[in-house]
Amino acid sequence: MCLGIAYVVGVVKIAVDVGEFLPTLLAAVTVLPLMLLFVLLLPTLAIGLLTGVTIGVTANYRSRVYFIGAVAGLFFGLVLLSVVLPLIVVPHPGDFTSIVTRPLWTGTYALSLGLLASRFFRWFQ
Repeated sequence: MCLGIAYVVGVVKIAVDVGEFLPTLLAAVTVLPLMLLFVLLLPTLAIGLLTGVTIGVTANYRSRVYFIGAVAGLFFGLVLLSVVLPLIVVPHPGDFTSIVTRPLWTGTYALSLGLLASRFFRWFQ
């Protein structure tokens, strides 16, 4: 679900930056899905797994599930996307990895992933 949100935000960002329909459509159909698949799929799975384990281990009370999920998702997301990912794929100005490794975008994405994991945890509980 978070990869879908990242895809939509990426298409909107490309459309705003480029300002033309055909290049935006071309990037939305070819480049952006491949970048999300190769760059964000494994970190997203790792963030979701670590957040889910953290929620499962620490959230004994129903009122704390969302708080713990948000904090764990934010922490693991910032560590994996802002620290570990640039060590594996060197970001260059203007490319996809430089956008993904920005703390604001990383924090927003990781926070939404943590809250989504919390919601799934509450749903399955």
